[in-house]
Amino acid sequence: MKEDLFKDYQERLNVLDENIRAVALNYARDFYLNKNCSKEEAIERGIVKAEMEKRNLDRNG
Repeated sequence: MKEDLFKDYQERLNVLDENIRAVALNYARDFYLNKNCSKEEAIERGIVKAEMEKRNLDRNG
């Protein structure tokens, strides 16, 4: 379902690491459904949040 929701952004998602992509899609779905964001804004915010989270984990772990 998540991937269908953002299928128009598949090209943008394909450049991401598989783990980042999965987390970003979860965040994007939440942003889109709960924060009144457009799909484009939701996917970008989801990607940024997932990448920032990964960087923090890499730095602290």
